Parts: sequence; structure tokens; C-alpha cells
Amino acid sequence: MAAIDRDAPRLFLSRAFEPDDWIAVLVKWHDTGRVIQRVGAAAWVASSRVQAWVRAQNAAHASVFVLVNALVPGQRSRRREAIRDVRHVFLDVDDDLARVQEALNQRPDIPTPSCVVHSSPGRAHLLWRVRGFTGDTVEPLQKHLAAVLHTDVAATSAAQLTRLPGLRNYKYTPPPLVTLGWQRTEVRHPTDFPMPARMPTLARRLPRARPTGSSCLRRAREYVAFVPPAVAGQRGDAQTFRLCCRLARGFALSDDEVLEVLESWNARCQPPWSEGDLARKVRHARRYGREPVGGLLETPP
Repeated sequence: MAAIDRDAPRLFLSRAFEPDDWIAVLVKWHDTGRVIQRVGAAAWVASSRVQAWVRAQNAAHASVFVLVNALVPGQRSRRREAIRDVRHVFLDVDDDLARVQEALNQRPDIPTPSCVVHSSPGRAHLLWRVRGFTGDTVEPLQKHLAAVLHTDVAATSAAQLTRLPGLRNYKYTPPPLVTLGWQRTEVRHPTDFPMPARMPTLARRLPRARPTGSSCLRRAREYVAFVPPAVAGQRGDAQTFRLCCRLARGFALSDDEVLEVLESWNARCQPPWSEGDLARKVRHARRYGREPVGGLLETPP
């Protein structure tokens, strides 16, 4: 097993932030869900004392994360409302990194990422160093890029975390080393990116109603009717997992309801999934998916 890289965390912090940027460091034990957070200036986080503490937590089987944007000085919260300066455009590549990198090569309108944080084999976080964005402008861009590059559309908050390079990712066994790849040093601006056609308004959001019972099943069936079938050799496994996440978590259906809704869709897959395999994917989607539970049930009044 490769040794941790003591220089990588400091290198990342020195290039990603200004020394006086306030950032959050979070350590998490995946087996228990226990979380510890520390907030302070980037120079303080990079100090020998804090880095020794970080390494000790990682040695105790805790994964270590860092906020990708800068907080209002003195803040203890890492919520979106506490973000003062957007330092990065962020994308979470949750599978098939090679495909996303090839897609980027085919898009001259999207700059090359500043760095790639390799969180585990085939998975990574892409970061562009930026200035001139706010939370209200960077989030629509991240959603747009996630849609066109087929990365995780749920990981688009301005308060997103990335894994601190040089340490181990204890979400997996054996725990892979989080590595860092630098590609560009220049700082990008909003005009360097293909901005989405619709930008957010500052209008107050109205209360939302949530359907129940048969209405949920009806809406889930209508959604699935427009989903293409999974095809072996064409990322059908990942497509099926995402669809299970939409149904089990987004529509908050039970396992039996998900399997019922998937029956006609599965018949179109090439080849169709066995009942056992599909049930297993539903259980994994409910346990490991990131889709907000009930997030697809909200409708305007």
C-alpha cells in the first residue's frame, strides 16, 4: 500500500486558495457517520500543527474533505449562505473518468480543468480556479456542465467539498490514496465558460406541495416512460443505477414499487436485468445514492 503524500495537501491548499481565505476541513468516519469540522484561514489549515492533526485522523480511518470555496471570515458554518468568494468551478465524476476527459477534449468551449483530484479508481473531482463568480452564477454553470458531460448533477452546490489529496479514502476497502493532477495554472472567469441560457432570479420561492400515494407512482411511471433502455456495453450498469436512485430516493418509492415501475422499462433493456440483479441495484441505490429523498416529488402549487 502506497504511503500518504505529506506534501500534496499543502500544495493543493497553496494553489487553490489565498492564504487568508477561510475554508472548512471536515473529517468523516464512514463506518459510524461521525464527523468533525474545523474552520479557519487556508494558511492555518496548511500549518504543520493542523496537518499533523489531519494525518492523525486519516490514520484513524477517517476520510478528509475540504470546502472548495471561501467562507466569510469568522463563519463556523459551511452552508451555501456562508460562502463569500467562489474559488472553483466544481464537477464530481462519479464513474468513467476517461469518458468525461474525452468529452472535454471534444469541447473547445470548456477550458481544461486546473486540477483533477483522483478520489478512487475511475472517479475524480474536476476543479477550475476561477474569479468573478457568485453562488448564484456558479451553481447554474455547474449544473449545465454536469448535464452536458454526464457527471453528478446533484453535486453542484457552491458549498461542495472535495477530498484532500495525499490522504486515504476510507469509503472503500482497501482505501485508495487520493492523488492530485495539475493541468493548468491560469485563473478563469465567467466569460471563459459556456454559460447556461437561463440564469437564476432572486425572486422568493413559493411553498411547494408534495403528491402522495398513487400520484407518486403515476409520476414515476411517466418519468420512466421517457428513459432509454439500458444496453450492455454502453454504460447500461451506471444508467440503471441512476434510474434506481431517481425512483427509490427521488420519488421515495418502496423497493417493491420501484420494481413494479421498472418492469416495462426492464423488458426493453438489452439484455433485461434479472429480478435478483435489479432488486440488488434498488437496495444499493437507496443506500449509496445521493439523490435527495423526495426531491422529485416537489411541484409548484
